[in-house]
Amino acid sequence: MNVHLRRTFYLFAAGFVALVGMLVYWQVYARESLANNPQNGLQTRRAIEAPRGLILAGDGKTVLARSEGRQTEEGTVYERIYPEGEVFSNVVGYWSVRYGASGIEIAQNSNLSGVTSDPATLDDLINQVRGGRQPGNNVELTLDPELQRIAYEELGQTVTGKGSAMAIDPRTGEILALVTHPSYEPNDIDDNFPDLIEDQDFPLLNRATQSLYPPGSTFKVITSSAALKAGVEPSDEFFDPGFLDTPGYRVFNYQGKDYGKLTFAKALAFSVNVIFAKIAIQEVGPELLYETAQDFGYGDPYDDFILPVTGSDLGYPPDQWVEGNTAQIAFGQDRVSSNVFEMGLVTATVANDGVMMEPRLVREVRSPDGIIIDRPAQSIRRRALDAGTANTLNEMMQGVITTGGLTQAEIPGVEVAGKTGTAETALEPHSWFISFAPADDPQIAVAVMVENGGEISAEGDAATPSIPIAQDLMEEYLKRGDG
Repeated sequence: MNVHLRRTFYLFAAGFVALVGMLVYWQVYARESLANNPQNGLQTRRAIEAPRGLILAGDGKTVLARSEGRQTEEGTVYERIYPEGEVFSNVVGYWSVRYGASGIEIAQNSNLSGVTSDPATLDDLINQVRGGRQPGNNVELTLDPELQRIAYEELGQTVTGKGSAMAIDPRTGEILALVTHPSYEPNDIDDNFPDLIEDQDFPLLNRATQSLYPPGSTFKVITSSAALKAGVEPSDEFFDPGFLDTPGYRVFNYQGKDYGKLTFAKALAFSVNVIFAKIAIQEVGPELLYETAQDFGYGDPYDDFILPVTGSDLGYPPDQWVEGNTAQIAFGQDRVSSNVFEMGLVTATVANDGVMMEPRLVREVRSPDGIIIDRPAQSIRRRALDAGTANTLNEMMQGVITTGGLTQAEIPGVEVAGKTGTAETALEPHSWFISFAPADDPQIAVAVMVENGGEISAEGDAATPSIPIAQDLMEEYLKRGDG
């Protein structure tokens, strides 16, 4: 009899432990994912019965998302309104009972939703216990609303109307603009979502973080970093006959030019493919080039960033490279793929003495009563270069503007550093430009890419749709003294 009692006791004990374990799992570990799941009917119903928190731009005034009440037979329900529409939708996202959520709306749902956010005050706690409607917390982003608008408008005016841009404070990691074009109207998401899914321009895709493109000659900044690490000096001379033959691949310069004898610094200023291919093969080697790209974030999936990011990549490990691969990778072709999020961080890292700061989009979270709940602190993500190497590269990138003759990128009274990129594709090449200013005290770094925007020459005498966008962003930011 005692044996049966013991077995029954053990059975009930095991069941009790399993029940507690399940409760802990759903209440602690899976609480947020369950609450954020749009297929959770109870949470969805409760969510529309309470106002979600505001999403604000970095000025603390520009409202990017708010909840608006509407009377129904069952009482008041709240709908999401996006006053700035498609300009910010790739970051802010949408909130839909029918189609779920995206962007900051889902990433910060635990704060924005009155259902899942923790009470910040005693009144909030009492209201929550009584089952009353609990307003969500307000989330202030780092985005500069004017920079966001400028980038969106000017990308839309390019020859293809497709591209992306990022501006970032290299000292803090605060993202000042993160733009993709074309975008979508979030206020009509319930009506237009099926059409947006079928749209061949892919407006729901965040080109700034999720698309991948060959970075072209902007990658020469990374190759230059590796060369400086290998001991190459800016004054070292190399000879360019106009081509370089490698097994199975011949390297040419833009428009078939040959530059003869050039210093390393001028090879960057004039974006000479042949010399960079030579340096990558003869001075750097696959391993160091690969490691340097990794130091700058290639291969990093950025899983901890608040928005989904498709990681940049070099295609395959360096032990599988042959000379032709190394040559092409040196100027951002072959299987190299990236986006403005990554190249913006590369640029900011050079500007910040070789230190990459954690990229941030959320400045702070406040309760409806204005109490600060969270204010993420700036932090270092990695060091890609020592300060001396970064400063040398800074000077070389200034030479791209002055020696290379990129007058479009100049800002009166301000020293600018930058690098162009023409990324070859099956169609028209992508137009890239990365830059930071003031070069002697960098306050803003930018990366702009126009899809199939046309060729860019180092001398600036070809179509350069990405350059004036970057120049306008930097000039607007600096003239206000925001830095």
